Amino acid sequence: MADEQSATGRGRAHDLVSAALDRAAAVEHLNAFITLDAEGALAQAARRDAGGGDSDGGGSAAPWCLVVKDNTHVAGLPNTAGTPALTGFVPAADAPVVAALRSAGAIVLGKTNMHELSLGATSCNHTFGAVGNATDPALFAGGSSGGTAAAVAAGVAEAGLGTDTGGSVTIPAALNGVYGLRPSAGRYSSAGVTPLSTTRDTPGLMARTLGRLAALDALVTGGAAGPIEPTDPGRALRLGLPRQVFTEDLEDAVRTAWEQAVDRLTAAGAQWVAVDTAQLADYDARAGFPLVFGEFGAAMARYLDEHRAGPTLAEVIAAVGDPDIAALLGATALPTSPGHPGEAGLRTAHANRRTLQEAYAELFSANGLDALLSPTVPVCARPLHRHEDSLPLNGRTAPTFHTLIRNTSPASTAGLPSVTLPLPVEGSAPVGVQLVGPLLADRELLAVAARVDAVLRCP
Repeated sequence: MADEQSATGRGRAHDLVSAALDRAAAVEHLNAFITLDAEGALAQAARRDAGGGDSDGGGSAAPWCLVVKDNTHVAGLPNTAGTPALTGFVPAADAPVVAALRSAGAIVLGKTNMHELSLGATSCNHTFGAVGNATDPALFAGGSSGGTAAAVAAGVAEAGLGTDTGGSVTIPAALNGVYGLRPSAGRYSSAGVTPLSTTRDTPGLMARTLGRLAALDALVTGGAAGPIEPTDPGRALRLGLPRQVFTEDLEDAVRTAWEQAVDRLTAAGAQWVAVDTAQLADYDARAGFPLVFGEFGAAMARYLDEHRAGPTLAEVIAAVGDPDIAALLGATALPTSPGHPGEAGLRTAHANRRTLQEAYAELFSANGLDALLSPTVPVCARPLHRHEDSLPLNGRTAPTFHTLIRNTSPASTAGLPSVTLPLPVEGSAPVGVQLVGPLLADRELLAVAARVDAVLRCP
């Protein structure tokens, strides 16, 4: 693009990056980054301001700042996946999802902190330190893409890339009060992403506005980047109201925000359809973890070999910094491990996933739903280092990981698109509402989300 001189005498891209780096320094206490690439980001900005574009061929689009989870390849930057054995691995090429956003003007600021190997939901990393929540650094950011969520919510970057296996984009987005999109399975390329489960993994997006989120989704997929247009704005929305699991056993602040959201949407004319949802959680329980345990070892071994990352699978597992993750992988990662489901167990898991997908499809078609709504996470963020394993919930102690992923995992396992929107709350840590749509109906779901968000933002 042509050089644009600002009041400082520098180009626009330089000023954007400088402001972002200043903001990153101001919120350094959040520990959102594993690698903050100030020198590289300023060099990218200089090329854009000089009209030469980016080294990967971008440059015609207006510049903006992007952060990338540290399991998604950015050429020339370490890709640690939050684990010690990969600290020396530096990919030579961008992941396709990064390349697409660079071509759309993105300047990468750096690689964000995460839960080790994506195997957790708090982003309390034992090697690189825990990520603090952008709204209160004493709270955890959620995970596993917590660094991206914290950086976006704190105003360091306009948007960020995470990855999602069971809610790793939507959970931290909700807990930090920003927008998040987990796309339908296969809609974004997972090439150049450190794997957890080949069936369940996908890159995903976070942004501070829904419009930005939708525009970036279109850029990643090669679609039109204009505003989302409702297909039938005069028609009342038909929204699924879960009878079981997703709206049960909520923390008080979440319940209050959720009930207020339901009331506001009802007053705006939305039609609620009560739907049975217990079977969704049941089939997810049968499919979700067996898919991860059955696929991780082989997928990681292929990845390490394909990208010549250096360590072997055994060396990665042996060097894991989190003792709970080390024990989990030791018990599940290899076909000879006692917790590995084996080929038969993996086939059963895939069969249960297909049944889960059929149950969702029937739920949407039989009830004519535009989306299924629920709180994104049944609790708010909790204090760092105190509630990594368990947390208090309605008078009892609940497991942190399973509580955080309870509402996000079923749709993620089924490969369905989901969007989280921040709910207006007072006197509470952020709360999110999750919209789930039919498989590959991502753009339609974003249009529904725009209508819902307009109601919830209305004074």
